[in-house]
Amino acid sequence: MDKFFAIHQVCQSCGLSRSTILRMEDRGLLKPAFIDPKTGVRRYDNNNVAQIMQIKRFLDMGLTYDDVVLYYQSGGTSRKLLAQVEAKYLRFKRAYEDITLRVDKREHLSFEFVELPEYVCYAREFRGATVEDSYRAMYRLHHEAVEKGCHLSATEPLFVIQERTEYLEGKFSDTPGDFICCVPLEPEDPPAEATVYPPCRGFSCLGYGDYSQRNALYNEFGREIRERGLKPAGHLRVLGLVAPYVGRDISPTNFVTRLVVPIEG
Repeated sequence: MDKFFAIHQVCQSCGLSRSTILRMEDRGLLKPAFIDPKTGVRRYDNNNVAQIMQIKRFLDMGLTYDDVVLYYQSGGTSRKLLAQVEAKYLRFKRAYEDITLRVDKREHLSFEFVELPEYVCYAREFRGATVEDSYRAMYRLHHEAVEKGCHLSATEPLFVIQERTEYLEGKFSDTPGDFICCVPLEPEDPPAEATVYPPCRGFSCLGYGDYSQRNALYNEFGREIRERGLKPAGHLRVLGLVAPYVGRDISPTNFVTRLVVPIEG
């Protein structure tokens, strides 16, 4: 029995195209067990196939080729890669929680500590009282960012920073206040007017239900902060403010709201 495999056998067993296998080689991720010096014909062994399947698994998890290269270069011990994988995991976790709550359609309120990443944003301050005021302001700012050619981040949600603090005393209501709309950007080559929010530890509230209960949600979050003796180190953030013009078919009674406030310590 021949201990080597032809490339078409590897492609069939691994469910990958020839071009993908060759791309792995070009990236330095894969070296055939044997290459005929005269014909250039490649031959692969069991170890090659096992590595190809591991690389495929990493790519299916959302890692890039550069991430996989870093994994092998570091012998699987890269802290940079760990941070990247953790960030991907948290984004998937956030999406999973959002979809689960909408599928279950049940009132929900939970609290947890989170690590907020650095945000580079196209941001501007507005004033308003209602959710609709925030939506209209975000729509305008988002349109402006696209019009200016800003490189939007596909991994971080739009968010609003509420500069009001009445929620900490259980007194949040539909009265006018200042807020900042933030459109996250890719950190490479941001516009000169971009605002940078440094990474920090935060306390988060995840709520599901009718937007008419927004004020009660804010005030309940403030109560939890008081009872835990936490000290805010920044203004309240409302994550993922996109529904009216991206999720137009989502009922106003079927929204997931995430509140996060940076905390001391």
